[in-house]
Amino acid sequence: MPEKSQQPELSHIIRPVIRPALIQILLLLLILSGASAEGRERPTITAAAGQDTHHDAIVDQLVASFLKNTCHVGLSVAVVLDNQIEFYDFGSTSRSRRAKPTPDSVYEIASVTKTFTGALAARALFQHRMQLDADFRQYLPEAYSNLAWRGNPITLRTLATHTSGLPRDLPDTDDLYAHRDPETLPFKLIAREFGFDRGRYLHDLHDVSLRSDPGTKEVYSNLGFKVIGWGLETVYKLPFERLLMEQILQPLGMASTGFVLNAKERSRLVKGYSPAGHLMPYHLRNAGAAYGLYSTPRDMAKYVRWQLSPTDPVIVIAHRLIQGDAHDGKALVWNVGTIDGSEMLWHGGGTFGMSSQVVLFPNSHQGYVLLANDTCNGTEGALKSIAIAFHQHLH
Repeated sequence: MPEKSQQPELSHIIRPVIRPALIQILLLLLILSGASAEGRERPTITAAAGQDTHHDAIVDQLVASFLKNTCHVGLSVAVVLDNQIEFYDFGSTSRSRRAKPTPDSVYEIASVTKTFTGALAARALFQHRMQLDADFRQYLPEAYSNLAWRGNPITLRTLATHTSGLPRDLPDTDDLYAHRDPETLPFKLIAREFGFDRGRYLHDLHDVSLRSDPGTKEVYSNLGFKVIGWGLETVYKLPFERLLMEQILQPLGMASTGFVLNAKERSRLVKGYSPAGHLMPYHLRNAGAAYGLYSTPRDMAKYVRWQLSPTDPVIVIAHRLIQGDAHDGKALVWNVGTIDGSEMLWHGGGTFGMSSQVVLFPNSHQGYVLLANDTCNGTEGALKSIAIAFHQHLH
């Protein structure tokens, strides 16, 4: 269990201000452009008394072009502004039966899961259970002499920045991605990795060869984050799923977030679609620490509030730059950059039928969660652009 003094902090609030004149201008532009808000839920807002919560016109305008692309199906947005949280929902949870999403709709959050794994690793660093540049093999449950390149071993830094030299997946999927078809690739990936459990992963990990010297080449690796997860299990002597529950999900009250859904949560699970509009399967349970979490906009808003806690030592470590610079770098999993001089951290994700994006602006205490049930070309980037545009409207 996490130490009481290390529970996530959800305070330290600085409220951004939006001018009423800007609202009026945006409303006028919305009317003149004929942009449609068809399918949008009225915002569900949680705010302190007396706060201005009239941001729905801005959200409508920013999302309008996204919705005009009929490849997209549904979209849920959570906006965190200090102690104010706003939820906006558009479109449908299904192509076959029109049903608007809600703040409690369940999505696959895909590789945004990696930020949770990174937060657990940040706590391990804070508690001196791990070191950023130590030989990570010492944290694994078995000896892996193969996870080094000419004596240079994998480390938490190289695993978290996708520079460890590990392949994308275990078993290897490079041949499938070399001839990728978004309509058939998900089924091939599932067939390839079906039946792999912790024991088989750890057994087959002995046969993996690094493809580059750790720290020299960036190649996206889901396997690298599963390796981080197995290391965390070793140092905490707890299964990864239980560790995540005890250290993050339960303290934050994220009751609808996890690797397995109960019957009620499954009834709220949205359907995901390919670029051609075909219904896609959900990820396998063994996606784990790399991309295995389900969550809701309401739960993710709680997570973002924690990520915006400026004095929580775990968050400080998780957001600390470990590669590159402030304009183009990486923290412990998070991508790091700047927009109009303001620090921005973000991480996206995509499963077989869903796309996700979380964008943080720590200096102005703003955070955005955007969850969509499609994998259309450019969806992740479009979600990030919506968050950036909203942030710019507030400044």
